[in-house]
Amino acid sequence: MLPLCRDLRREGEAAGVAVDICVVLDGGDAAAAAALAAEGFAPLVKTPAGPAKGAALAYATRELDAAGRIEAADFVLVFDADMRLPDGFCRDLAVPEGCDAFQLPVRPAGAPAHGAPRVEALSLAAALVDDLARDREGLLVRLRGKAMGFSPRAWRLGPAAALRTTAEDSEATLALAAAGLRVRALPAPFAFDEPPAGAAAMAASRARWLGGQTKLLVTGLPKLLAIAERSPRGAFVLAADVFLRPRAFAWLFLAAAALLADAALVFFSVTFRVAGPGFTLAALLSATTKAALVSEALTLGAVRSRIGTPPEVPPVAVADVRAALGVWLRAAAKALRAPSRWHRARPEA
Repeated sequence: MLPLCRDLRREGEAAGVAVDICVVLDGGDAAAAAALAAEGFAPLVKTPAGPAKGAALAYATRELDAAGRIEAADFVLVFDADMRLPDGFCRDLAVPEGCDAFQLPVRPAGAPAHGAPRVEALSLAAALVDDLARDREGLLVRLRGKAMGFSPRAWRLGPAAALRTTAEDSEATLALAAAGLRVRALPAPFAFDEPPAGAAAMAASRARWLGGQTKLLVTGLPKLLAIAERSPRGAFVLAADVFLRPRAFAWLFLAAAALLADAALVFFSVTFRVAGPGFTLAALLSATTKAALVSEALTLGAVRSRIGTPPEVPPVAVADVRAALGVWLRAAAKALRAPSRWHRARPEA
């Protein structure tokens, strides 16, 4: 976390902007606290740790409020501890007039390893393209948990109140949208993220997200209905973006549904020899799932043609997709065993 703090201090000084840096330690960590203090950073230490990130953000809000630090800020920005910021970050950060919440683009810090990290890099790139397209159409964009910013009001309505699930980014997105605040997607500046190393760590972070998403299906429904009252299309697009994830599972589901539909078509053709309601339904399902798969392929193709093959978003092979599916299946097993647990990807952090 020290490199990120140094980046923030450097960028604030370079841009002539007053940056109030707050480090939140979820649980006591004497070594981290001493290292931060040695460079002039005074961390907030939440004890005991847990149960989730939302609780840590609520604790930080109470502590910062006691000193009036949130209301004194134009925006509250949130980063993960191991993120890095490029030169010119504060200089290039241009928040649109009237914007209360925004999501910044995120890229891997360096070239990702083979396997699930490569799929994750492509997913981040596709998310940026999707978010910018939705933003141009005035549609709702979801928060992604890091490299995001809020006005003090939006902070209190969103992240500071996202306490009910372990998918605090999605929970905060729905809370803000239900309150009539729109999250904007900004094209720049990028923040760079170092993903958890190893399949076990990646599975842990995804397990807590899956568990939180499952709970959010119930707890977030009233907010989704409130959003739908104002904008049915916006609610549909947001719900699809929040809940039809991860993309690897969506592909697997669509492929399985297409195979089942084709098998049903053969069954009805051989058994009944005439078209009936079952045949029609199977044909519709077959066409719909295949069209969705083609749409996904075209979308990823458009993303690739737009971004090229930079080192941080290298080509993705079939073996990489298989590895990503393995990580998500492992995460699903963890989430089913303990859906409300904060599965730590980095136990030492």
